[in-house]
Amino acid sequence: MGRESTGRRGAACALGLLLSTALVAGCSGVPVTPAGPSPSGTGPSSASPSASPSESPPPAHEASVEFFFAISRPASIDLIGEVRTIEYDGALLEGVIRTITEGEVRGADPDYDNLWNDVPLHGLSVEGDVLVVDLGSRLSGVGAEAEQVAIDQLVWTATGIDPSIRALSFTVDGAPIDTLAGHIDARGEFVRGSEAETLSPVQIDSPAEGETVVGAIVAQGRACVFEATFAWELISSGTVVDQGSGMSAESCPVRSPWTVELGARPPGEYTLVVTEISMKDGSAASVDTATFTVSGR
Repeated sequence: MGRESTGRRGAACALGLLLSTALVAGCSGVPVTPAGPSPSGTGPSSASPSASPSESPPPAHEASVEFFFAISRPASIDLIGEVRTIEYDGALLEGVIRTITEGEVRGADPDYDNLWNDVPLHGLSVEGDVLVVDLGSRLSGVGAEAEQVAIDQLVWTATGIDPSIRALSFTVDGAPIDTLAGHIDARGEFVRGSEAETLSPVQIDSPAEGETVVGAIVAQGRACVFEATFAWELISSGTVVDQGSGMSAESCPVRSPWTVELGARPPGEYTLVVTEISMKDGSAASVDTATFTVSGR
């Protein structure tokens, strides 16, 4: 039985895994090329004391991973991606999934929420093109929509890391389960839904949350909005210092890139707000924000 993991738009272990913006512990399934060569020495000389593991850590691998989080809008919860450069030892996929289910990773953007917390990951296995995720407990404290989005977090993150994975299925303590949190039938397989039905209608990719910008500001992102048009505001010290409209390359149902030239700005902290405007009543249908600093250098 197959199931799209989304459709709500209207509604053991290796060593540690280090994110560029957060330290997360876990073990991890898709190796990448190491960032540097392995140490070539075979041991300490007789004149030198033995090096402890902490003094000679194994080389790390590096990868760029898009983690998917939940973002709330007035009428529903959507999924939104945030790219992190990570260093890790061991296999990548298991470590990334573990940091999500155990709640160790959070969005750098405070509006991005990890719906998982304190759910142990026993391990991953692959059956054909299906990734079986074996958990140590069920998900708790979420409603039906949030349960679906929590599943989507794992589906979109895992299939982004390893495109050979078509679907995810779930077990708890090695046994099949009927539901993860009491609302969604979890006896089948979960695959990616369409971008238009799953992902946030507006997204800012750069400047990233917490980034320092030198020189002119070029904002970029992705959108799936009516007539490819969205509104934007640039805020500093609680005051709107500039505003306008922007256009993505295509209109919905295609989620396509956009660019807005914001030019040179005085040094300071700014927040960019990008808004999907409801065609029904002109209200804010969905919003993404990014707070960043303009350097004086």
